[in-house]
Amino acid sequence: MGTLLDKSIGARLRHLRLNAGYTQEQLAELAGCEVSTIGHCENGKDRISLTLLSKIADVLNVELYKFFIPRDIKGDKKTIKSINDLLKYANRTQLGLIYDIISNIIDITAIK
Repeated sequence: MGTLLDKSIGARLRHLRLNAGYTQEQLAELAGCEVSTIGHCENGKDRISLTLLSKIADVLNVELYKFFIPRDIKGDKKTIKSINDLLKYANRTQLGLIYDIISNIIDITAIK
């Protein structure tokens, strides 16, 4: 039985595959694996290897990190307000760490 992480990655795999317009069969053929492998990974039953996940990311033309975030985050006013509300309670050390994390995320996601 798959872990919560396996299920989360599988759900992202399904979302990204459908977003790209591929069937499980098409993706399996392009990634060089069995259709059942894609199905089991999407359902979170099997753990996907990093090698296969990397091949799938190439086929889907997405960055590998996209499989590890639960959803696309919208930069809307409500989200920004929620982040600002959380930051009000952070001390200087925490704010420094948060700044470093945000800077790194922006640097990583800006790489094309």
